[in-house]
Amino acid sequence: MCLLIGFLLIASVLLTFIWIDKNNQDYLSQHQALHDEDLSQMHLIRDMLSNRLELWFESFIHLHEDITDNPQATANFINEEFDYLQLNWQVKDLWLLDSEHKIIFANHQHVPEYVTASAQQTLQNQSSTSNILCAQSCFQLISMPILAANGELLVLTASTSLLEMMAALNRSTHAELALIANIHSLELSSLRDAQIQPPISNIRRQELSALLKLIPGGITFDMVLDKGYRLVVNEQAYLINLLPVDEKVTDPAYLLAVHDISDEWARHGSYQFGVMIISAITVALCILTFFLMAERLRRRLLIVAKRLPLLAQKKYDEFNAMQFPHSRLFLDEIDEVQRSSNLLGEQLESMDVKIEQNTRELENIAMYDRLTGLPNRNMLNFVLRKKIASLARNPEPLVVILLDFDNFRKINDSYGHGIGDEFLIIVAQRLRSNLRESDVISRFGGDEFVIVLQEVDEVSNAMTLAEKLVTKFREPIEIGAQRFYTSVSLGITSCDEQNLTVDDLVRQADIAMYASKDAGGDRFTLFNEGMSTRVMRHIEIEHDIRDALQQEQFKFALQAQIDIDSGKLVGFEALIRWLHPKNGYIMPDEFIPIMENSESMITLGYWGIKRAFAILAHLESMGLSGLRVAVNLSASQFLDPNLINFMREQLAKSEQGAEQIELELTERTVVADISHTLRIMHQLKELGFSFSIDDFGTGYSSLAYLSQLPVDVIKIDRSFISGMSANSADKQIVKSTIAMVRKLGMKVVAEGVETAEQLHTLGDMHCDIAQGYYISKPLLEDDLYQKLPSKIKEGVWKNFDLSF
Repeated sequence: MCLLIGFLLIASVLLTFIWIDKNNQDYLSQHQALHDEDLSQMHLIRDMLSNRLELWFESFIHLHEDITDNPQATANFINEEFDYLQLNWQVKDLWLLDSEHKIIFANHQHVPEYVTASAQQTLQNQSSTSNILCAQSCFQLISMPILAANGELLVLTASTSLLEMMAALNRSTHAELALIANIHSLELSSLRDAQIQPPISNIRRQELSALLKLIPGGITFDMVLDKGYRLVVNEQAYLINLLPVDEKVTDPAYLLAVHDISDEWARHGSYQFGVMIISAITVALCILTFFLMAERLRRRLLIVAKRLPLLAQKKYDEFNAMQFPHSRLFLDEIDEVQRSSNLLGEQLESMDVKIEQNTRELENIAMYDRLTGLPNRNMLNFVLRKKIASLARNPEPLVVILLDFDNFRKINDSYGHGIGDEFLIIVAQRLRSNLRESDVISRFGGDEFVIVLQEVDEVSNAMTLAEKLVTKFREPIEIGAQRFYTSVSLGITSCDEQNLTVDDLVRQADIAMYASKDAGGDRFTLFNEGMSTRVMRHIEIEHDIRDALQQEQFKFALQAQIDIDSGKLVGFEALIRWLHPKNGYIMPDEFIPIMENSESMITLGYWGIKRAFAILAHLESMGLSGLRVAVNLSASQFLDPNLINFMREQLAKSEQGAEQIELELTERTVVADISHTLRIMHQLKELGFSFSIDDFGTGYSSLAYLSQLPVDVIKIDRSFISGMSANSADKQIVKSTIAMVRKLGMKVVAEGVETAEQLHTLGDMHCDIAQGYYISKPLLEDDLYQKLPSKIKEGVWKNFDLSF
């Protein structure tokens, strides 16, 4: 409470201070405006009086043009008008000077130095000059150029009294005025030491001098010049402004303007006093009101504080009896707290009755899948632990089947998770309908289901059930008006001893299921220990691949490609090899499937392209130019968005042309996304690269897209070449493929040529290029560079002859 009161006091003081400060600022702004108005009026009146004398003389020149016939005529005219000027225009002295500063006319012969200086300035500028100077008294000095009839330039200089200016300024500002001079020459630091100059009456000079003496010594001229000074004497207040009369002179005179602001000062003080009184009254009323309200709130809060612990102690009768009466007119938050606590008490009392029921329901939720209603992973673990423990009493085999759908992700991605959930509900119903009551089926996660078979005589019964489920899920699943075709992959494992854990059984079934998927899906696989070995081998290779890329364990073996008609060497196919430091050579069939669709495959592919450019450079240094190297381009690398930029960079770094690199694509890569494939192939084609389709005839849909693709070479798979001798169908396929490809304007490469008979047959079929063990086995780079000179003579492969 004390903190709140303190805060209220501080806030009130701050607000009062801000209010008063704002009022002071407005008050000072009014004084600054008065200062600026004095300065503006002084400049206006000074310039008006100066211009008046100039206009008078110019008007007489126009009326009496003969006065400028010669300097003497001008002097005579001025002499005649001097009395008039003294009486009506406050002119004290007049001088007429020629261009050599000689006096033509003067009302007395003494010519002060400031007259000569003013005349010289007028002659230089050829325009009027006006300055306010102070000697024994202050006056305005005006110099005007006069052009005589003979062309000579004369200067008329007049000094005028400042009485008229000060009288006019007094009428416009209502301020007491005086002149102060020689401030800088006398090195005065305080306004109180300044001397008031004529023209002004002695009485007023004494009064103003006495007023200046009251100004504190620390008030300097610069302080008064900037914003003026407010002087308070007893009940009287004065605003003293100091205005430079003429900034153009070195030691200017200053106009002292004294305004009586006593009435304004009194109103200002009265206003601020009223503000403080109002603030004090407001604070007092607020504190009193706060105390009255706080006391009522304190009593009611004590009751609330005593009631709430009764809820934790479940003393509901005492809780309901201890209440404060509600106010019907003024309801506040504490009334709402009491009402809410009453509702809370009722709910807590009813919840005590339902807690046991809810606990049982939560246990049920924890053990069953909410979507399908099947037992979940928690229930599966409980059942398997119980079954494994019972194997000691009942030696019947325990069989676990893990089931996963092959294309469920496509359903989710294409139709949304809502359709995916409906699909899983129907799947769960279909599984229940094909199992016995004693069997346990659970949803393991996602689209994976685990079946635990009980009372099974032998594992073959589980295999029969698995075959039944595979067949059953080949039937379409209908959701609304849509029909989905899918397939399942199953893994089966069993045990009849207690030496396995729940995790072991599920892991074995999972390994067997993935073996089914690797085999194409839509089947079941029985787990064996060899699968674990393969999984461990798979993990080991995945780990070693990262080291192999960093340590450059991958090498290229190059297999020669020969033009069948001429026997000329046309290029090489680059075949990847992995030389493991411990395990020796690892075949591509073992590590390439593991690397597919991974970042490692992209890295290896880019290494291969760089290496192909290096191989071509080395061959060219051996005198073998114009050869080509065929490099495989994986599906993941072909989809990499950096592929085009990478190929451009390699062309920029290498002296070999893009036409010397042949990019090999498989049929699977080509048909995976035909629109993307065409776009990338055309971009690479524009750079100059050529394309070949590898293992032609082993894939699907190749004939449908072949005519659309910018392909240069078709490679016939070795399986068709090896079967030509024993199988007339293979021979006919090869012959038809060669004829079709050549008709499309492409070249044909026959892979796996191992006999002279095969080579001769291919020649008769007009096949373009051959490669295989009959010509040369794949050689590592170093071996190739050593043996190549002995294999080639004038570009033709030695011992290459089709004439047998």
